[in-house]
Order: sequence, then structure tokens, then C-alpha cells
Amino acid sequence: MRWPVNVGACDVRPGLHCVDGGGLRRPRPGAEMGRGAVIVNVIGLVLAVLIAVFLFAALLFPERF
Repeated sequence: MRWPVNVGACDVRPGLHCVDGGGLRRPRPGAEMGRGAVIVNVIGLVLAVLIAVFLFAALLFPERF
């Protein structure tokens, strides 16, 4: 099995120090989590579907628009 060249190093360039140890950081305590972003995405999806239906109906029945 071949190991990558930079095993145990944070960067391939010598002389640079690791900032965070090369591991994954935990999320910040104030990070945006929860339903807020989900609700915004659902509202955007509903609006996009309504606009698509409106445009499709305008293509089918141009004399009504």
C-alpha cells in the first residue's frame, strides 16, 4: 500500500505550521441551525413551482394573458 507524500504534514510546502491541527472543527455555538433555513427553502420552492405553472399556462393559453 502506498502512502501519500504528505502523510502527517499539513501542507506539502515545508516550513508552514498547521493552524487547526489538520482535523475537522466542531460547529460554532452560534452557527445557524434549525428550521429557519428550511422554511426559506420551502417558500422558495413553492414560489418557483407557482411561477413555472403560470408560465406553462401562459404558453398553453396565450390569448388569456
